[in-house]
Amino acid sequence: MRGKVARASDVPVDQVDFGFSENNLIRSWSDASTIEDAQLAVVKESHPIVHWMKPLDNLIATAHQLLDPPLPPRSLQSSILPAYIEDLPYLQPEDAQYLAVKGAFTLPDTTLRNELLNTFVHNVYPYVPLLDLNTFLQSIADNDGRQRVSLLLFHAVMFSSTAFIEPEHLHRAGYASRKALRKEFFQKARVLYDFDVETNRVVVIQAVLLMTYWHETPDDPKNFRYWMEIALSFAMPTIKYISNRETETTSHRLWKRLWWCLYTRDRLVSLNLRRPAIISDHDFDVPALTIEDFEIRPFPEHTIQMLGNWPILRSTRPQVQLAQMFIAKAHLCTIISDLVVAQTASPTDNSSALLPNYTQQLEDWYAGLPPDLQYTNPPSQNLSKVEKTLFAYRAWLKLLVLNASSAIPRRRSAQKSIPPSTEETEALLSERQVQASMRAIALVAEELHRVNAIHYLPTTTVGLLLPVLAIHVLNIRAGSPDLWAIGFQSFYQCMRVLDKLGEVYMLAESMAAYFETAICNYDGVKGEGGGVSTPQLLEEVLTSAELKCFVHIVRQEKKVE
Repeated sequence: MRGKVARASDVPVDQVDFGFSENNLIRSWSDASTIEDAQLAVVKESHPIVHWMKPLDNLIATAHQLLDPPLPPRSLQSSILPAYIEDLPYLQPEDAQYLAVKGAFTLPDTTLRNELLNTFVHNVYPYVPLLDLNTFLQSIADNDGRQRVSLLLFHAVMFSSTAFIEPEHLHRAGYASRKALRKEFFQKARVLYDFDVETNRVVVIQAVLLMTYWHETPDDPKNFRYWMEIALSFAMPTIKYISNRETETTSHRLWKRLWWCLYTRDRLVSLNLRRPAIISDHDFDVPALTIEDFEIRPFPEHTIQMLGNWPILRSTRPQVQLAQMFIAKAHLCTIISDLVVAQTASPTDNSSALLPNYTQQLEDWYAGLPPDLQYTNPPSQNLSKVEKTLFAYRAWLKLLVLNASSAIPRRRSAQKSIPPSTEETEALLSERQVQASMRAIALVAEELHRVNAIHYLPTTTVGLLLPVLAIHVLNIRAGSPDLWAIGFQSFYQCMRVLDKLGEVYMLAESMAAYFETAICNYDGVKGEGGGVSTPQLLEEVLTSAELKCFVHIVRQEKKVE
């Protein structure tokens, strides 16, 4: 019988007096520090006789079985979890005990939960529209059990939102930092995935894709690529199927969005970190997204009451704009796909031939954006939450295209001698293009700081800024006074962004500390030969020529000290 454990007697379960408190049992699970303690807590609360058998550890399991365990794991889960969370019917008792100890059944209080959901709507979903947001939120708002959400997906959504939550909500909930909150929710999602609690393939893809945003430990084997390959392994069979379908059902539209979330995530990480792409353009033929692929409509009143009277919930206009921005991002990622392949290959002269066409495509892409999507300086410093969301997205798209437009000139410069000969017109043109892009990026960073919207930027901004900051360091140390002045100002503008992102991401914090050491000549971590050791990530995002020049300058100045 589903949801109940077979018993030795035929007496109905609801008529049996087991002599224990369910609340005590739940509390004992929460207080246990080890799996064994949690198991013993279940046994002790099951029957008073078993408590006196504690010294007979080898007989506990047998005694517990004979005395008929009082509370099946399913009933226990139902008593812990709210009605909007799906049941876990296949979870074994010992697994449920372990997950309880790890906090997987502990959800945030209502105030923190609603704030994280609100943050998800404004700051996460516009960049990865990977689920039916209306249904997801309504299930939680109704909390009547008619529609439920996956516990794995719920924790993944909570985790993805922690990067953007305002500090006052953290402190009220007892957390010292966003980092602590992020780590807690990621660990909950990870342990649920490890225990294989989810059987719905779509939900696994959605949750794992959100988990790719955890990259705080570079040496962790379960990194971006690990989670991305899991998501793709679940997605590919269905993606190949829908590529040849013409019907436009709700499920089909969701799969299209989900696929483009996977594709754009892969391409942007590959571009920023100069790593090989996982998805091959030859492996899929999914049609381009249209506005009809998005669920755009006002949210139900019950959902609005739960999250607050925000324009993004009541009005379709910001929903349309954010959907258009994701469509534009997906188009941009198809343009930069060739560059991703080129920059991870060994340098050849073929990239020079790519430059004119590639640059023109980027210019055409940006010129083709609707006016509402193009970046402009905000008219005021006082922006509403939805205005900050829209401005940060426009600014981020501008940063992406500037970064992409500088990638080919940087690659061409890497094929020349360092420094490039002043007689080479082509090399000078590349250098000017790079410098123009770097200055433009710094100006966008300045506006983001001015309106206090830096923390609205997604995690890919960290990788985007690293080569920019390295080039500004080179400009500061250059012999030209003009380059020095521009370099210092631009470096300062970009460092404020990296510092702010460092409040959320440990990787951004460590890289900001490294650049401060490099520019200020403080005593830092020593590498070989007494110089400042270069972080591995920086070695990956810079071209060989940039890295050689950057390391030479930093280490040379350490010797001067």
